Amino acid sequence: MPKRLRLEPLPDNPRRGALLWGPLVLAGDLGSEEAPRRARSRTATFESVPVFVAAERPVSEWLESVPDQPGRFRTVGVGRDREVEFEPFYRLHRRTYAVYWDLFTPSEWEQRAVEIAAARERQEKLEAATVGFVQPGEMQAERDANMQGEETSPDRVMGRPGRRARQWFSFDVPVDPAHPMGLVVTYNLDEWRERTFDILVDGTRVGQQRIERRGPMRFFDVEYPVPAELVRDKQRVTVRFQATEGNEVGAVFGLRMIRADAER
Repeated sequence: MPKRLRLEPLPDNPRRGALLWGPLVLAGDLGSEEAPRRARSRTATFESVPVFVAAERPVSEWLESVPDQPGRFRTVGVGRDREVEFEPFYRLHRRTYAVYWDLFTPSEWEQRAVEIAAARERQEKLEAATVGFVQPGEMQAERDANMQGEETSPDRVMGRPGRRARQWFSFDVPVDPAHPMGLVVTYNLDEWRERTFDILVDGTRVGQQRIERRGPMRFFDVEYPVPAELVRDKQRVTVRFQATEGNEVGAVFGLRMIRADAER
């Protein structure tokens, strides 16, 4: 059957789409599942999935076939921060992959690169201020943090692990009582329905969070101040996410306790 390469953009975002070869969806190979999991680490917030500086160009100009490997393709000169090889989704096993890709024009990417550099600097300062970090959705990390919960399950979005719940879940997180503390939690706007939940530290509510239905697929951080009396004379506290208003807890992709008085 003759096949041609094409881009299938999302209905609400022409700058994000999937690549198809005839009727077959192509998956981008991002590496072995057993390789170092940079995209799952607490420091890998940016560029864990490449983007393509190829908006408004025909796919045939920047996606070429790999010689002697029918059905396998690679990008040419458009990948940031690296090129990507593709093959039909059904053939990709035991690999980390992506199906939807962000596309930019050269001028759009210049602006985005500046934003990424500024965000990376903020992330480095946040890392320096961190007292304790928990990676939801990773088995060993959750065991180390004494994960507890009811009607809760792991999740994964754009290669990043997380955890969500119909009721609640909690983690034990280190604190530094010599400094004012802040709790920074990472969420994603791509929820298929509205989420509302409380954030509690040792049983005291320190924040409320609402995530609207079907926002853009974007990770974002929210910081909740932690009152000094909640960490006084303590080495660890229990951070709990509790569903409210008959809704569920939105997926949490990272939580960290930071020194709120550190430079950021």
